[in-house]
Amino acid sequence: MAKKHWFRLALLGIIGAVAMAGCGGKSDERAGTAESGQDPIGSEPITMQVFLTSGTGLSDTEFQNLIAGPVKKKYPNITLQLLREGGEIKRENLIVANQFPDLIFSSSLSLRGYLDLKLVEDLNALVKKYNFDLNAFEPRAIEAIKDYGEKGELYAIPFSLNFGATFYNKTIFDQAGMPYPKDGVTWEDLLETARSLAAKKPDVKALGTSGLNRDAQSLLLPFVDPNTMKAAINTDGWKWLLQFTKDLQAIPDNKSARGGRDGFVKDQHLAMYTSYGGRLGEIEELHKNGGTLNWDLTTFPVRRSGGTVGMETEAHVLMISNTSKRKDAAFKVIELVTSNDEVQTMVSKAARVSSLKDAKYKQAFGTDLKSLEGKNVQAIFKNKYGKNPVPTRYDTLVQKETTAALNAFIAGTDLNTALREAEERANKAIEAAKLAGN
Repeated sequence: MAKKHWFRLALLGIIGAVAMAGCGGKSDERAGTAESGQDPIGSEPITMQVFLTSGTGLSDTEFQNLIAGPVKKKYPNITLQLLREGGEIKRENLIVANQFPDLIFSSSLSLRGYLDLKLVEDLNALVKKYNFDLNAFEPRAIEAIKDYGEKGELYAIPFSLNFGATFYNKTIFDQAGMPYPKDGVTWEDLLETARSLAAKKPDVKALGTSGLNRDAQSLLLPFVDPNTMKAAINTDGWKWLLQFTKDLQAIPDNKSARGGRDGFVKDQHLAMYTSYGGRLGEIEELHKNGGTLNWDLTTFPVRRSGGTVGMETEAHVLMISNTSKRKDAAFKVIELVTSNDEVQTMVSKAARVSSLKDAKYKQAFGTDLKSLEGKNVQAIFKNKYGKNPVPTRYDTLVQKETTAALNAFIAGTDLNTALREAEERANKAIEAAKLAGN
């Protein structure tokens, strides 16, 4: 018990230090008094923290320029502070300490984790109260969020849309004497190109992706059938993906070379990388620090035939924790940064795709980033999108078994057998979770 008490005090100390640094020690004891009146903001100092889910790719500079700064300009008495998930800063620990922030910045694909903790507020009442226009947003962004509401709940508002692209190193292609990938590229095209590259440049890693389960999401492959709540991985789509992944790993390229963002941006030994919007910020940082990378991008791949019509929708979203004592003020913050024209124009210029559907934001995309000059950035708006599979609370259980199926297949197990056995194990895990009340 003493250890738990010490941990709670230590956690409170960390959070308190963040608060004091951000607001100069001002008190916000009376900040909630405006909630009962017509004005949810008032004039008293308000300090609110924003919990940033790991993996969302929001830099400190972006938080200040695109969220905290505009809020301070509109509402001088509001101070926003960023609390990054990681280390001892875990959502469960903050809940135990009764110190969870008012706002959450996350990916729409990560909403399930917050719902399982019963942590987020249904925003429908606030949307109605403040006549917030959901029709101004890209419909697929709102739809992807509403998929999590079993009874029509709306748990988040989209701040920006993530996007996929095929990034490629032009220098490696030039050295191999090969043409660059073009808009409309398919997964099969990339695999064939990777084989040709490896034959000519065996010192590089030919093609990297975001990994099996993220690739499955981009192919719109469900993990669980939402009607039966059983695993749905013994399918033609999953068989295609496991075969593709095995074929990719069998390419005789440089297996010791790093893949991922480090392989592409830092080491520059990765020829092609199917990835997402965060790469642009990393390339811009490299550019600002005097580094060079001869690169470009094209559309995110789709299957050549027999597959889905496009990739998944992922929004970067803002949510309100249901523990917040300032829900109205928190919603006004969300309203400002997600729907204000000036703010969303800045979002677009900073190379984040605005979640608002007006075409003018697409034209402004990336204009503040020097590293994007002359690049094929409009390719990201040529991506095709399909309907996301309905997310379920058991997806993560199945994801463990898809990885196991791939490993078994690579080790020599028949593909059909590997997926059938993985599906059986996944269903047992789902049943165990149901019995445990999850």
